[in-house]
Amino acid sequence: MEALDTRGLLALTAIAESGSVSAAAAALGWSQPTVNHHLRNLERHLGGTLIEKSPRGSQPTAVGNLVVSRAVEILGLCERLGDEVALWREAQAVPVRIGAVPTVGARVIPKLHHQLQRRPRWKVPDEPDETGRSGVVAALDVTMDEHAKLVARLESGELDLALLVSTDVDRAWIPATLTARHLYSEQLFLCVPRSVGPVPIDEHGLPDFTAVHAQTWAFSIDPGDAIDEVVRSFCLAAGFEPRVGMRMDDYAAIIRMIAAGLAVAMIPESSLPDDSAIDVIPMPLSACRRDVLLVSRRQTPGARAQARRRDPIVAAHDAAIAEVIADVGAVTAQWR
Repeated sequence: MEALDTRGLLALTAIAESGSVSAAAAALGWSQPTVNHHLRNLERHLGGTLIEKSPRGSQPTAVGNLVVSRAVEILGLCERLGDEVALWREAQAVPVRIGAVPTVGARVIPKLHHQLQRRPRWKVPDEPDETGRSGVVAALDVTMDEHAKLVARLESGELDLALLVSTDVDRAWIPATLTARHLYSEQLFLCVPRSVGPVPIDEHGLPDFTAVHAQTWAFSIDPGDAIDEVVRSFCLAAGFEPRVGMRMDDYAAIIRMIAAGLAVAMIPESSLPDDSAIDVIPMPLSACRRDVLLVSRRQTPGARAQARRRDPIVAAHDAAIAEVIADVGAVTAQWR
């Protein structure tokens, strides 16, 4: 089969995104005849009509939508290859794409970067010493995002690793395609405005959530946030549904809202406020906690080893990921 020309994929995805050949040409910096030329070549190569044109614009056909989804993956890999080669030429480093929920990323990533900078260069596994190659180093490509988006990017291969969180009542989110390693656990704290008054604590160390039933809660933007599920479970056990008054993922902003009397929230230990206007009530670890996990794609060891033997790029990438995993373990050991 004749090699696929990625310019046709670029033309197709640009038309799908913009809705017309003229808009696609403007986005790509091409002429309209050039866009049409590469689209026709792609259709001829694949043996099907990919775009339907109408007075309202141009839209992918049913098979065109399938090709668009694959084209996004192919073009993404091409872009990643260019980035990796450029990084290797500049720094002889192999990029490792790591995602993190912001609160964990802000705590771990700077320390991880520092740890990687201290690490000496290492050899690609199974490469004979007599080759004389100098070895490679890992370089971080960091994405901070919502939990659900990071999981999707891991599954699609856009990320190699992710620092995610879970709770005692929230274990089902890990798909079968992913594997998780526990790094450390954080205590959770119920934070309320001091103006609310004392919150009673029972004999098990649990706060009485009915004391805040009239308050509005600050929840995460992510609808599946692990801590939000903890809050909801305790409120439902107390006989009411928590009333969400705001959604944000910036704990510094949430803390200001609590101090102003506008919200109550559950805050992890790493983001605790130091404000006299806020009462901080510890939750017993036996009742709940936030687990920080290092998540990666699940792979068959035999198949991966076979791919490594025939592909030095895979071997170098695997070695870089292994170094990052080791250093994540080292920098998070202090919080276990």
